[in-house]
Amino acid sequence: MSAVAPAVRKPAFSLSFGSGSTDDWARSLATISVEAGLAPAVDAAEVVLASRDDAPKVALGDTGSVSLGFDDSPSAVFAGAVRAVHHTVAGTTRLVASNSGAVLAALRVDQGYEQQSAGDIVRDLAGRAGADTGAVENGPSLAYYVVDSRSSAWEHVAKLAALSGFAAWLGADGGLHFGPLQAGAPAQTFTYGQDILELDAQEAPPLPGVVKVVGEGAAGTQGSDAWNWPVNDSSSVTGNAGSGDPAVLVQDGAIRSADAASGAATGIAAKAKLGALTARLLVPGAPQAAVGSTIAVADAPDTTLNGSWVVRGVRHRLVKARGYTSLLLLAKGDT
Repeated sequence: MSAVAPAVRKPAFSLSFGSGSTDDWARSLATISVEAGLAPAVDAAEVVLASRDDAPKVALGDTGSVSLGFDDSPSAVFAGAVRAVHHTVAGTTRLVASNSGAVLAALRVDQGYEQQSAGDIVRDLAGRAGADTGAVENGPSLAYYVVDSRSSAWEHVAKLAALSGFAAWLGADGGLHFGPLQAGAPAQTFTYGQDILELDAQEAPPLPGVVKVVGEGAAGTQGSDAWNWPVNDSSSVTGNAGSGDPAVLVQDGAIRSADAASGAATGIAAKAKLGALTARLLVPGAPQAAVGSTIAVADAPDTTLNGSWVVRGVRHRLVKARGYTSLLLLAKGDT
C-alpha cells in the first residue's frame, strides 16, 4: 500500500501600489507582511522589493492593495496608502502602507455630540477622516459626549467601543466596523495534525466580573431633556451586569440615562466573557481569517482548544523563498 503524497499548495499573491504592472511586482517581491488588529492599533502592510532594474517605483501617498492565498486564487487582506518608503545602498526598497486607521489616528477633533448614539459619533469621525464604513452598530444612546483633541479620533472610537462593549476594526477593504465581537459561522476550520503549526491558549477568569456603570444627569427620571441636570440619587443612571469577581465600577459622564447605563454594563460584561480564553494559532496562510471573523479548531488533543474562536488580531507573512503563514490572535467566551 503506497503512502499518500502530501498536499502541496503554491502561495499566490497580488499587490500593487502606484505604478508598475502586476508582473513587475511579482518579479520584484521579496516579502510581504500584513498586521491588523482592533482599535486603537493601526493596521499596516510592509512590502520589501528586491534590487532589480524593473522593480516598480513607489511614492508616498500611492494607494493600493494586497491579496494573499494559494493556487492562483488570492483573497484581499489589506487596502491602504504608502506612508513611508525606505531605500538601501543594496538596491532593495521597503515600503510601509497603512489604511484609514492611520488617518483616524492622526485626526484631532474638538466636538460635542448631543443626543446621539455611539455609532452616530463613530460614523461622523469616519466621515471627517474620509474613511469608508462597513457594519457600524449604534450602541448606547449618549445624551452628551465630547471628543477632544487630547486624544486622536481613533482613540475616541476605541473608547466608544469599550463604553459600548463593542470593538472597532478595519476590514480588508478598508471599511470601518463597530460592533460586538461574537462568534458566527467559521470562515475556516483548522484541524490538528493537518494544518496547525502551533497553538497555545491561556484561560483566565473574565475581567471584569460584575460590571457597574454609573453615569450623570437626571435623564433617567426626568426625560431626555434633563441630561444636564444634577442628580442626587445616581441609581437612576446606574446599570449592572455580569457575575463573579472582580467587581468593576465604570463612571462616565457620557452615560446620562438608565437605558444607556444598562446597555453599557451589559456590553462590557459580554466583551469580558469573550476574553475568558485567548490563544495564538500559527497556520499555513489563512487570508479568510480576518479581524472580527470566526475560525474553528478541530481534533486537538486538549478539548479546550477545539470549537469556534473569534479573530482579534492577525499577522500574515509571505516570504517568497519560504512560503506563507498566518499568526492568528483568538478569543473565546466561557460558553
